[in-house]
Amino acid sequence: MKDPIKVLRKTLFSIHPISYRIASKGLDKQSMDRKIFIQVIDSLKEIEDRRDFLQDEIGIDVTAYEDKFMLVIENLFKLCFNKEQLDLIHMYLYQLHPDKEWDGTISIEVNKKEKVVAFKSSNDVWKVIRNFNSL
Repeated sequence: MKDPIKVLRKTLFSIHPISYRIASKGLDKQSMDRKIFIQVIDSLKEIEDRRDFLQDEIGIDVTAYEDKFMLVIENLFKLCFNKEQLDLIHMYLYQLHPDKEWDGTISIEVNKKEKVVAFKSSNDVWKVIRNFNSL
């Protein structure tokens, strides 16, 4: 695969034959936080699904084994999020399950007004919890 910066430099030079300085820039902190949050939440959902599969289909209960790991994750979440945010994360991970009856939205109070927001994906969860100030 070709280096995209070299390809861009060559293309720009073919249009305007002058020297270009091109550098790639990393994600800003908010974008990186969002990306990491989504990865963690998606991984936690996969862990829950795998645990349920092992319990239901194979008959192996790994809850006792995973408890210490989950405690560490929960405590790290407590360092980063306030109580309202944690409640929303827990609701997404452990209570809400997509089905025919749930349309993928929840009602939250923003500035003392009820607001219906999407809450079907980890990206939606990120958007919603950003409405509540972090610690």
